[in-house]
Amino acid sequence: MTDAAKADKPAKPAKPARRLGREDWIAAARKILVDRGIDDVKVDRLARQMRVTRGSFYWHFQDRRELLDALLTDWEARNYFEIAQVRARSARATDGMVEVFGIWLGEDASVLLFDIAVRSWARRSAEVAASVARVDKAWIELIQEFLERDGYSGDEALVRARVTYFHQIGYWALNIDDEPLERLRLVPVYYQVLTGREPSAELMRVLKQQAARMKAPKTAKPRAKRVKAAG
Repeated sequence: MTDAAKADKPAKPAKPARRLGREDWIAAARKILVDRGIDDVKVDRLARQMRVTRGSFYWHFQDRRELLDALLTDWEARNYFEIAQVRARSARATDGMVEVFGIWLGEDASVLLFDIAVRSWARRSAEVAASVARVDKAWIELIQEFLERDGYSGDEALVRARVTYFHQIGYWALNIDDEPLERLRLVPVYYQVLTGREPSAELMRVLKQQAARMKAPKTAKPRAKRVKAAG
């Protein structure tokens, strides 16, 4: 094709930018909450960070208050979803506490930071504090349910459930810096202290599987074979 023909050929239209959705704004607000705190979750700051105008924000939210409500709902819904998953899986397990420990051991760091940020926010907002209290109550009730299944009852089941849950929240808040394999090694001891029971065979099997995955060498993707040209 000649240069003249190239000049006459119409240019391809630029690919339109993806339209931002409500979830994009919530995700951006979540990141700022974790990184800087609730005071920095502001419409102008979010718009600059996302390189859009304020008009894009008001297409999805009436005001900042609605965004904060959505952010809090997002945190609460994530917790209720995890609780529902644990309860469903525990119906097929002999030791429900294994499912709880499994969630805690596999928790993503970004989820933990979000949780800590919301709890910090709760110190300044009665509405957020009420949300945190609901979620904490739901987790404690789940743990208590498993302990009652194991034979505890009344105040002992409740207090053991609270101590178990408070232990894990404190573990996250204090950012205990155990190496992954060291943490796995200590899980049976935590289990015994918190539940008053010997570690179950189910727990030990899960821990063994996780340790094997951690120790397994990461295999590199196979390189494509080069084909020798004929001739």
